Amino acid sequence: MNTVSRIILFLFFMISAVFSAQAYPERPIRFIVPFNPGGGQDILIRHITPKVSNILGQQLVVENRPGAAGTLGALAVANAKPDGYTIGLGSSSTHAANVSQIAGLSYNPVTDFEPVALLAEFISPLVVTASLPVNSVDELIQLLKANPGKYNYASAGQGSPTRFKAILFNQIAGVNTVEIPYSGSAPALVDLVAGRVALMFDGIAATAPLVKANKLKILAISSPQRLPEYPTIPTLDELGIKGINANAWAAVFAPAGTPQPVVEKLNAAFNQAINDPAIRAKLTELGYQPYGNIASPALRDFVKSEIAEWARLSKLAGIEAK
Repeated sequence: MNTVSRIILFLFFMISAVFSAQAYPERPIRFIVPFNPGGGQDILIRHITPKVSNILGQQLVVENRPGAAGTLGALAVANAKPDGYTIGLGSSSTHAANVSQIAGLSYNPVTDFEPVALLAEFISPLVVTASLPVNSVDELIQLLKANPGKYNYASAGQGSPTRFKAILFNQIAGVNTVEIPYSGSAPALVDLVAGRVALMFDGIAATAPLVKANKLKILAISSPQRLPEYPTIPTLDELGIKGINANAWAAVFAPAGTPQPVVEKLNAAFNQAINDPAIRAKLTELGYQPYGNIASPALRDFVKSEIAEWARLSKLAGIEAK
């Protein structure tokens, strides 16, 4: 094939991609969430996808595919046909912490995906089961120090911020609690409410209803600032438990090779939804910190920086890849 033929073929594919993107989407879009229904990531997506569906004129069909610290769902997105009709949720677990936590990770968070849109950050409180006889972090630490190894903490498994924060809390507070891993935060909260585990770090969106129902108690917020919705709850920093502020986040990814015009159309739709005043207010109320107006290339840079940050935290916490 001569040079002129190659140029003509290239232009043909470029024009075809543009017309395809203009028509996209022509059918429903599968949206894979690599976590259980009812967890913080799932709650976030279900508040956003109806608006995105309206913007695009096609339904986003949410499919929960939990397991293996989110890797099963993430791999399903990475292996999907790159036509814009399968996209999915990526998180600080699937696209950052897992790199340093899981040996032989089955996908590359940077090269196997097209970054679409950065959605929100999660603020995680330290919550305890309602039956635990403590009402402050100081009382919790005293109880744990008096009973080393007796109490358990729930985690959403390898690579999850829930696990990182609990390990760092053990180290910084000088206590010894034992990990009970779960396939996600939703089943972990069930056992926390039942009193089968004592404490957990999890998102406000998932824990707030249980706190209001007096089934859990919030002792502190793992964030630099107090939350307006809980002005009397101190931050761990205020209490001298510093260094546990790394928060979970959520973003949208498509398979690598998805046409850039399609990625840009999805990016615009998700950013428009995030910036809708009613949605933004609701997400803030639920304890999320929504982003918005983040371009796709900026998300790729963000993922690279987060991989480095969670590697640093893994080293700090003494967590080795398994």
